[in-house]
Amino acid sequence: MTIAAVPIAHVQQGTAYITAGDGTAYILDESMLERVMQVLVEAQSGTATQDADNHPTEDDDLLTTGEAAHLLGVSAKTVGRILDAEEIPYIRYTAKGNRWVSRADVLAYRERAHNRHRTHLKNMQTLAAEGGLDDIDHDAYLAQFE
Repeated sequence: MTIAAVPIAHVQQGTAYITAGDGTAYILDESMLERVMQVLVEAQSGTATQDADNHPTEDDDLLTTGEAAHLLGVSAKTVGRILDAEEIPYIRYTAKGNRWVSRADVLAYRERAHNRHRTHLKNMQTLAAEGGLDDIDHDAYLAQFE
């Protein structure tokens, strides 16, 4: 496949393209743009994985913040805060500046979050046991406030 070079001045607004240092533009169709974005996400996150045929694997899919939110079980706004905190790498995609993330990065974040939550829960259980909170008769304790 050959991508033709055109002067930047001839590129229509809203068209995806890559520019070269000499002022030429290489217009990308939707599938080429998707591949370029996947390569950029993989390069940024260091998660570039390929199958035996040297094709990107399913884990390298690009997701919108809404799709990432669904995977994480949170709102898209929460995903936005996670991205702003730089806990998941992302790229800006489209003229609107929508953020896209790698499925592999979202799944890795989910695993890290679950591990962090498990650790905190174990710490709370340990502290409760050491403080004797598990030995309290909760019904009797609450009855004194009635």
